[in-house]
Amino acid sequence: MRSLVWFGCLAMWIVFPAFLPPKPLVSRHFRLERLADGVWAAINNTEQGGHAICNAGIIDLGDRTVVFDPFMNLDAAAELRRVAEHLTGRRATWVVNSHHHNDHIRGNQVFLPAAIVSTAWNRREISVTEPRQLQWERAHAPGILAMYRKQLASARTAKEKEDIFLWLGYFEGMVQSGPRIRTTLPDVLFSDSLWIYGSRRSLKLLEFRNGHTASDVVVILPSEGIVFTGDLFFHYAHPHLVDGDPDSLVRHLGMLAGEASWKTFVPGHGPLGGRENLRQLAGYVTDLQELVRTGKARGMTDSAIVAQPIPDVYAGWTFGRRFFEENMAFLCGRMSGQ
Repeated sequence: MRSLVWFGCLAMWIVFPAFLPPKPLVSRHFRLERLADGVWAAINNTEQGGHAICNAGIIDLGDRTVVFDPFMNLDAAAELRRVAEHLTGRRATWVVNSHHHNDHIRGNQVFLPAAIVSTAWNRREISVTEPRQLQWERAHAPGILAMYRKQLASARTAKEKEDIFLWLGYFEGMVQSGPRIRTTLPDVLFSDSLWIYGSRRSLKLLEFRNGHTASDVVVILPSEGIVFTGDLFFHYAHPHLVDGDPDSLVRHLGMLAGEASWKTFVPGHGPLGGRENLRQLAGYVTDLQELVRTGKARGMTDSAIVAQPIPDVYAGWTFGRRFFEENMAFLCGRMSGQ
């Protein structure tokens, strides 16, 4: 009798895991937003110290899966892969890199053997900038992380803590993932546009030149009116202007906002937005240009122009003083012909 009981317990121990519920679709690094049947946005949890840093997308084509911007750090990318496979029932076939910045490309290696898709310019830029960036991070990231941890201990307001959590997640993930990063370059390259067809839906990759960077890729789902913009669009967040062309960026934002059939925009950073939020970001750029132009007309030094208060309408945006000052200094240089 004991042997029968023991055998029954052993059988249950072997069989029972098959009946366990799947691991829940939650992550400390991001939250899922369902945009349409088979289309999801993964919105980063930087305000809670998550390591995703940017936003991502999961698109079920019916017979294949596309992942857009696979995050920066390997733990967040592994969570994104797990969730994508759970939702679509298959491994990713394509991974799209919107541009060359580290927070949008380093998860590439986690999704292999998926094809990595971007523009030829981005492939060249990643091959040049990533080795330098990784070298800098190995030397400096641990010390910067320690500095932010000290700042968090002395932070008094919720806003201060939120801003610090963002950079804590950035540098903490950087330190943890750095030794395991293997730069994984795009291996499917295009210029201008590329269509990917599936049995359920199709999508269009469209290149925008000289916007946030020299080459930015967006993914458009025409049937659903959904656009994954990468960093052409920051929502309730100060954009990073210094690697691009502000005037051209404003034109690109106007083009995106002007297409009536496109209704839902997934930014590179921040919550989901609509056409009015694209126009708001274009207004941010022109407002900062005017601040710099007015300051120079009044004879202010560049340092005094940069030190101005953030306009009230943008004061609560994430990336705060750091990106605002970098943007103002960049615009000062452009207007001085530097």
